[in-house]
Amino acid sequence: MFCHMKIKIAELKELMEKIVSSKYYSADEAEKIVEVLLYADLAGNNTQGFLKLLEGERAQDIVPKYKPKIIRETELSTLIDGGGSAGPLPAQIATEKVIELAVKNGFAIVGVNNTFSSVGALGFYGRKIAKNNLIGIVAASSPKAILHFGGIDPAYGTNPIAFAFPTKTNPIVFDMAASAITWYGLIRAKTLGEKLPDNVAIDKDGNITTDPEAAMKGAILPFDRSYKGSGLAMVVELLAGVLPGANYVFNEGDWGTTFIAISPNLLMDTDEFKNRSSDLIKKVKSGRTQPGKTIHIPGFDSETEIQKTVNSGEIEIEEKLLNSLKNL
Repeated sequence: MFCHMKIKIAELKELMEKIVSSKYYSADEAEKIVEVLLYADLAGNNTQGFLKLLEGERAQDIVPKYKPKIIRETELSTLIDGGGSAGPLPAQIATEKVIELAVKNGFAIVGVNNTFSSVGALGFYGRKIAKNNLIGIVAASSPKAILHFGGIDPAYGTNPIAFAFPTKTNPIVFDMAASAITWYGLIRAKTLGEKLPDNVAIDKDGNITTDPEAAMKGAILPFDRSYKGSGLAMVVELLAGVLPGANYVFNEGDWGTTFIAISPNLLMDTDEFKNRSSDLIKKVKSGRTQPGKTIHIPGFDSETEIQKTVNSGEIEIEEKLLNSLKNL
């Protein structure tokens, strides 16, 4: 059992920004990066938040070659060269751009290449898009981790994809990895000395393992342990690796991300869409539930929990991880 402690959100944010801006990023750039990581912590996604400053491709250690820049552009699209920076920075720029173009034209697609770390929780970007009355789709590639069904060696990244929809109140945000566990789920388990859940990863010889270190040398299973999960990983690899000109089926190098925003107004009045999506939530939640269960709408319900945490001013995290963060 691990000891948890509370820390003020403002204090955690300040600590993270101090770490990120200590080497290669300005205060403004650090703020953009930390905004993404802090969202994950507030949303209870403990593999996509400040943990990314402790292990793996630590954001503060990614040395940018130059500032992110636009290298291709049309009325409906933009391709951004991330300049070799940590993923959340050009991803924030891309989100602002895809919103701008979609608000103006009804549809937009923005790709990002030449980044050298995860962009973080995709729900953050989808939520931003939906809060601008747009439907959002975000897909991100990453180094090889998931096997293709029937294989032993890793072929695709954990390859998350997110969908976001505006409603009359909270947005609906569905964010999932194509993998049975995220790469940072392995890192977190290793850092805390925990075992993995059963049947999420194999070792280098193809045997099921609960040892995170053995899993890192082997491969992660698709989320459904079938061809459908590895098929989704392949689709994300095409959308986020091949399409924006980033690396694909790779061990090290250029991570890619693709952002799509669609105005409901292309097919119906935006307010009507928001009314209908809110009605969908009402109808789903009115259904019967299994004993001890509730009907959870992704993003919609967690938005309420995020606001509760923000209003409390404090967040609870593992003491061991917090001490490691302070030691940086």
